[in-house]
Amino acid sequence: MVSASRIDPPGKPTAILTGTTASGKTALALEFARAHGEIEIVNADSLLVFRGFDIGTAKPSEAELAEIPHHLVDIRNPEESFNAGDFILACDSALKDIHGRGKRALITGGTGFYLKALIFGLWDSPKSPPEMRARLELLTNEELFARLLEKDEPSALRISMGDRYRLLRALETIESSGKTPTELEAEASARGAIPGLSLLITDRGSDDLKKRIAARSSLMLTEGFVEEVSRLRESYPSARALDSVGYVEVIRYLDGIAPAGRKIEPGTEGLRSEIELATNQLAKRQRTFFGNASRGQFTRARDLKFFTLEPDRATLWKTLEDLYC
Repeated sequence: MVSASRIDPPGKPTAILTGTTASGKTALALEFARAHGEIEIVNADSLLVFRGFDIGTAKPSEAELAEIPHHLVDIRNPEESFNAGDFILACDSALKDIHGRGKRALITGGTGFYLKALIFGLWDSPKSPPEMRARLELLTNEELFARLLEKDEPSALRISMGDRYRLLRALETIESSGKTPTELEAEASARGAIPGLSLLITDRGSDDLKKRIAARSSLMLTEGFVEEVSRLRESYPSARALDSVGYVEVIRYLDGIAPAGRKIEPGTEGLRSEIELATNQLAKRQRTFFGNASRGQFTRARDLKFFTLEPDRATLWKTLEDLYC
């Protein structure tokens, strides 16, 4: 049996502001919330939930978090787990709290499977038996990816080969439920979206995005990203979030390990280049996800207001005001 978990329809119309990494969605959300005092921000980024993952995630500063109420930020220690099911429960609770106090919620973040779970609900497959996980754990990432590619190509192409956890979960879902993640998502989509949600996707051109990523990569190192990663790895060596883009590159740098088949420049300049390259690859995958979604699943969803917008402030601002004011 497979069961669905969904948030309750929000008490008031609620927007989800999303887009690729470095697209400017966080800054816009903060600015909009400042201008409209009743707005509180709900995070939909899978890394911002963890304490200590600050510089590498471009988390809002302590002053910004104190100025504008944020929900689902810094709610877990790094060694704790937090999955899409946890997100559904926490987001539902946050929305009820916000609307119950007469305020409005603006959901902001770019984690694709969180957004799908939020909009369509989440399908949970039965817990896989330990022997299944043990058998799959014997496979390399390359073997896991190849197996998933054979069984569910769309899912495989959405997952980085380095994301071992998601590769394992996808294959466990197939074996335990008898259905692929793509089939389960299609069943969720067929039920329609949660009423009351609007989805705004900011779409920056690739050249503009590359410039923003380059600037962010340099700023992260200036702000002490290497020290942040070193501190987190020492305190929480098994934290899954350390496998994320940026953090992986810093760990390789600290260990003196070059990526397979590629030489890198020495010192922090080489590290900056590696972070920039990995972040651009992430942004490319995200643009593919949002592009596919905007041509299919999201646009066909019943009850969902859907917008794909150029990232100029005036257009985004007007669209948000039309939804909230």
